[in-house]
Amino acid sequence: MRKETWRPTKGGNVKRIRGLEGIRGLLALAVAYQHTFGIMIGWQSGRSLITNAPFAVDVFFALSAYVLIKSYDEKFSRVNIREAINFYWSRFLRLYPLHFVMLSVVVGIFYGMVHGIPPYFSNNVKRDLISNYLMTQSLVTSESFSINLPSWSISLEFYLGSLVVLLAVFCRPLFYAVFVFFLFIAERHGFRVAGNNDPVFHGVSAGMLRLLLSMGIMVLVMDVVKRLPVRESVAEALCTFGVFTIAVSTICLPPPFHPVPIYLVSVLFAAVAIAFMDKAAFVDRVMGNPIFFMLGKLSYSIYLVHFPVSMFLVYLLHIDLSYDAGNWIVHFSILMTLLVSCLTYEFVEKPFILMGRKVRLFGKDRTTG
Repeated sequence: MRKETWRPTKGGNVKRIRGLEGIRGLLALAVAYQHTFGIMIGWQSGRSLITNAPFAVDVFFALSAYVLIKSYDEKFSRVNIREAINFYWSRFLRLYPLHFVMLSVVVGIFYGMVHGIPPYFSNNVKRDLISNYLMTQSLVTSESFSINLPSWSISLEFYLGSLVVLLAVFCRPLFYAVFVFFLFIAERHGFRVAGNNDPVFHGVSAGMLRLLLSMGIMVLVMDVVKRLPVRESVAEALCTFGVFTIAVSTICLPPPFHPVPIYLVSVLFAAVAIAFMDKAAFVDRVMGNPIFFMLGKLSYSIYLVHFPVSMFLVYLLHIDLSYDAGNWIVHFSILMTLLVSCLTYEFVEKPFILMGRKVRLFGKDRTTG
């Protein structure tokens, strides 16, 4: 069995598993493709190669839980408020700068090219601008819109996702109690995967429920896998099946994802693929090839950049949103997204990632001790 695993380091970071980066990159590209296709050609055209890209977001939630908990599980042996604040600070530096830049770009495109935010992207501009810049647009059952379409999940990942990770690290029993409670809500009340802000249960939105369920399933799988002595051949088979499930769930299964048990099983197998990747040398090598790995590095940029690029081209080329613009414009938009993502990764993401690794709000900076 391979010894190359995710290991906590002094700074709370972990060594990358290349295959997981590849999965993240391909899923980000799938989301970008379906959104771009829907904008340029039509959501209901039936011609898109990707039919359920929203499922990719649930895998993103699970991946975040895996990476962050692996990073901090051994580092935080007991409740530590200072380290928890430092954790939120590093998450802020990781998520907010690119969110701020791309939100500002989208707002600039709308005001510069069509003299305002169209009503189908905001029905209360002042409220939505404030909530989007504060990243609160997806908390609770808010009526706020995400002006940069995919940023709803970033809102949840920063506030709620970070809290869930800290709860799992500091108090696993309480985490599981919360997880079981939300499993009950999901089964009793149901929810629509596509309706991110739809109310489900007493202020809990469908998006919040998706994050809690995805992260909860990931933690459960991690704890089970940690206690199971699994041969590499078995790990390869389980990981392969999990990757296959992610592909089928993203490409083939039409949204909304019903019934709830099918959705949960899909997330479960995705979590299995993630948990066994460090033991599945062949799958890791295939999914972590240089092209997929590079897409993984650019995945956050791809996720937030594709919508501004699409809208810029729509207004620049005067594309009627009800008109079939043709596949060529979709492919051109994706190419532009990749090129812009290289720039945003290098000049926006990377500097703040490095800052988050070095600068702490409490305690000595990592560069000085």
